[in-house]
Amino acid sequence: MNRYEQTFIELKKKREIAFIPFAIAQDPSAKLSETIFKTYIDSGADILEIGFPFSDPVADGPINQRAAIRSIDAGFNFRSFFTLMKKIRSYGNSPIGILMYANSAFFLGYEEFCSRAEDAGIDSLLVADMPPEESCGLSTAMTKHNLQSVYIISELTPMTRMKYICNNVTGFVYVVSRLGTTGVQTDMSTSVNNTLSALAKVTDKPLCVGFGISTPEHVKNMVKAGANGAIVGSALVKIIEDNVGNSSAMLSKLSKSVTAYKKSTRIS
Repeated sequence: MNRYEQTFIELKKKREIAFIPFAIAQDPSAKLSETIFKTYIDSGADILEIGFPFSDPVADGPINQRAAIRSIDAGFNFRSFFTLMKKIRSYGNSPIGILMYANSAFFLGYEEFCSRAEDAGIDSLLVADMPPEESCGLSTAMTKHNLQSVYIISELTPMTRMKYICNNVTGFVYVVSRLGTTGVQTDMSTSVNNTLSALAKVTDKPLCVGFGISTPEHVKNMVKAGANGAIVGSALVKIIEDNVGNSSAMLSKLSKSVTAYKKSTRIS
């Protein structure tokens, strides 16, 4: 049983959905980034989603784009990334998922990247710009190195393609709550409810919703809609951005936010 399976089984027993906070690796520095992810865990995170910085992150909005630039400016490289992942893995048993872009793995080589990811204790890869039809080489390396696959589904995904994508998922299905890029939203789209209902008819894989989830109330809405997890990214990354010069305030606000989000994951 992998860490995802174990986590979702335990959450089902507790009648909770997973809370999955996001941040970019090494934003705003390697040392502070490590503390941020440990703070997420200490404050109730069930699963970590960690962004691999990329210079042209087409699925990300301005907040996460700026975070990637901060990380790159702070000297991010493959060595520092895998060192950071090992430190986070040594801190606990929470699943660690990486959100990345294909060129990063291709540059290092799929086999080398996946081998080092396994060694670092990473659990899954979500390659935002690589659909399952184009992922044969990477998927082979992922399977060899015990990395779970995560793919994205939106409200525009036809039923036949939903089935195809779900058949290639081994971690969880990433359901986007709205069209477009990541970002903070005041109002949640209700179209995700229909997407979750359609997916529940074709798969028993965990369904985790991201893109635009920004408040504890949004998380509660995902519980009601039948999601198995809620992913919050930009709202937390904005706290990092707004407090780059005050790490104590940053960590305090992140801790309070994650705690509040997690409290909203209880299934009535």
